[in-house]
Amino acid sequence: MQTLHLENSRLQLAIEPEAGASISAFALRHGGEWIPVLRPTPPEAIRAGNSSAMSSFLLVPFSNRLTGAQFSFQGEHYQLQANADGGYAIHGCVRKRPWTLEKQRSDHLQLSFRSTDFADLDFPFPFRAQIIYGLSNDTLTAELTVTNTGDKPMPAGAGFHPYFQRALFDPTEQVELEFSATGAYRDLSPEEAAQELRSEQRFHPMRPLPDRGFDTCFAGWNHRAKLRWPKSEVTGEIESDASLGHIILFTPPAEPFFALEPVSNANNGFNLLAKGLTDAGVKVLQSDEALVAGFRFRLC
Repeated sequence: MQTLHLENSRLQLAIEPEAGASISAFALRHGGEWIPVLRPTPPEAIRAGNSSAMSSFLLVPFSNRLTGAQFSFQGEHYQLQANADGGYAIHGCVRKRPWTLEKQRSDHLQLSFRSTDFADLDFPFPFRAQIIYGLSNDTLTAELTVTNTGDKPMPAGAGFHPYFQRALFDPTEQVELEFSATGAYRDLSPEEAAQELRSEQRFHPMRPLPDRGFDTCFAGWNHRAKLRWPKSEVTGEIESDASLGHIILFTPPAEPFFALEPVSNANNGFNLLAKGLTDAGVKVLQSDEALVAGFRFRLC
């Protein structure tokens, strides 16, 4: 299936159904040109269906990583396939699979995914996922739903992995970030609860984003974040549903982009739940129960 597009007078969005319903472009009109707000996707990545190199991808049915690509749930042990350095299973199992277009209108589109359509899918519980993308004036909306289609409980998580540009109209500017959180996890794949924030982990009030040093999952954020590109005189306001109780900041060094990811569960969340940490954000879905995770990004 070819790239799908939504566009209005201010915003432009491109979606790749064959690559996990990932976003391959999100741009803002400026002076008659479309300026990328999320990192641009290289043409070769679109041809290859490589969601890892795209502007944003979906995290289903868990966010981030699992230590040893394994977890325990309700007395059973499950081994997944490692798909990242360090032996982790990371970013769920839908971002490199084709999704089905169910509906498209001038201002929104809806795609779906059924795990039972793929015999080799690396997750032991059947589920259905749905994403609705929309553009309304100056706002991008995304609503992600994960439903347990099996006959027994399943652990579930969901999230969004957008990569934002550090500069917009002026390549010399330094993007600024603001959000509040109550704590942060000390490790990439933690085995304990979130800890009190260190001074360098505080982004309230707003301050310039560091060039490097963050691959951090924050707990208890207030579901609102603000980005400001000062020389471009553009502000981005992020809001999420309460179900997305964690946010991840990733600042790869020497790159013109960074990730700010609203997610439901902490890194290694399934294993944290098995340790009794019920605030790790993992949702236990009963049969036919759904996790709904909404995300809104307004440019002004």
